Amino acid sequence: MLHTVKMMNKKEQRLLCRIARAKLSDTEKKEYSKIICEKLLPYLEDKTIMSYCPYNEEVDVNRINELFDVCLPVTYPDGLMEAIKPVDNRYIFNRLNIKEPDPAYGIKVDKKDIDVIIVPLLGFDERRNRLGHGKGYYDRFLKDCKALKIGVAFSIQELDEVITDENDVKLDMIITEKEVH
Repeated sequence: MLHTVKMMNKKEQRLLCRIARAKLSDTEKKEYSKIICEKLLPYLEDKTIMSYCPYNEEVDVNRINELFDVCLPVTYPDGLMEAIKPVDNRYIFNRLNIKEPDPAYGIKVDKKDIDVIIVPLLGFDERRNRLGHGKGYYDRFLKDCKALKIGVAFSIQELDEVITDENDVKLDMIITEKEVH
């Protein structure tokens, strides 16, 4: 667990988590991602799933994306995000260089129809608080969403306490290679 100093702010917590995650070898990230995907499977059968395309050193959920007919997030400059089911393998890279379904060809999925959302994160704590990248896309999307919200992370990303504010949405569970919170 990463211990945070009481005087730390969210920016410093993000940096601490990025550094910790970067210390994992490619082999460890690959093996841990496989374990996390296995732990996800019981929650996904016969569900409408929103996943994500892994970015940087996030948990690689591509196995889930291949096994299931998932929808994926598409983000917009106004801070909003929507769920799009890719069609004909048409993808684009957004302004942050994250792979997304091309919304011009994809099928929009209403968030009220999503059963499970697999959420990437930078850090988390045992109370299921999530530390994201700071843009607020997921918090705005998850705010009034009834889906089961499952965060995925490597255990090395656990903080003793995530700094939260009124806009942060707590997850229903967090799955790491070691445990389910």
